[in-house]
Amino acid sequence: MSQLTILIDKKPTVFLSAELNYDIEQLAHTFRCSIEPMTITRPLPVEFKLGDKRIFSGAIDTASTSTQTSSYSMEISGRSKSANMIDSRITMDAQYGQTLETLLRNVAREFGLDVTSLVETQIVEEFQINAESPVDNLAQLVKEQGFILVERDSVLTLEKPAHAAINTDALEVGLNIESLNLERNFTNQFYHIEVQGQWDDAHAVVTYAPANTTRKTVFVCDQLQSTEACQSRAVYERSLAIAKGLNASASIDNLIYELTGNAINRTIRVSDTYQRFNETLLIKSIALSVDDSAVKTSLTLFRPFAEQANV
Repeated sequence: MSQLTILIDKKPTVFLSAELNYDIEQLAHTFRCSIEPMTITRPLPVEFKLGDKRIFSGAIDTASTSTQTSSYSMEISGRSKSANMIDSRITMDAQYGQTLETLLRNVAREFGLDVTSLVETQIVEEFQINAESPVDNLAQLVKEQGFILVERDSVLTLEKPAHAAINTDALEVGLNIESLNLERNFTNQFYHIEVQGQWDDAHAVVTYAPANTTRKTVFVCDQLQSTEACQSRAVYERSLAIAKGLNASASIDNLIYELTGNAINRTIRVSDTYQRFNETLLIKSIALSVDDSAVKTSLTLFRPFAEQANV
């Protein structure tokens, strides 16, 4: 098993416990770590490595100390590099006839982030930001075009939902996982799914027949300027809600490089003969935890979903 190490301000640092979290619904990855007390007066850079491979790069958000009768401890937490883009509020003059990839590159460059696109993005007729989060505004366009935005080792990556299969063994109860929890959840499913765009005539509604007809939800997306764009976003939200109807969770008493941040939005085969379950699922989130008594990789998964943009 590879060893987890942390570097604070490029210096190896002893830690008592550590947690790292990666999630497709949260652009910036997060960490929390208990370390030997040290002086921290600014957001120092942080890296985590598994063996000789980097699995996290970011900075400290918070640093706190506490004193008890017989101990003095420090806890730090933080996020990966996209956090600076998430927290910022910027103004961007109107851009016309640019692809989504180009718009993302132009914004991300200001925050020291590179962009990779694994898909062919489409033209956005008009785009501007008025003292708002660039991530919130760009996320509307990403979903409208049917894609997902993921940070991978400080690179913002545009890709399809469930873009590819993971390069590792399937998860099987009794073989490499001790248990598999399955949950059917209907709280994200609505009969009436409505998207309202920037203009009154930019509007769309889709329905999901199996849901209770009294359940409705509305998304206001001021970057969407046509009925077709709103239609694509509404279909995206319906597909995502259906996928989340089945949630699976499993854990492994090990840290494996293939099951770190690069594994989110990838698919993996999951099987359990006791529950008569054998499906390919999408890895939604991964949590790594290490302390003096145990190491663990926890995964949450749901069914893959994919929709083509109607633009």
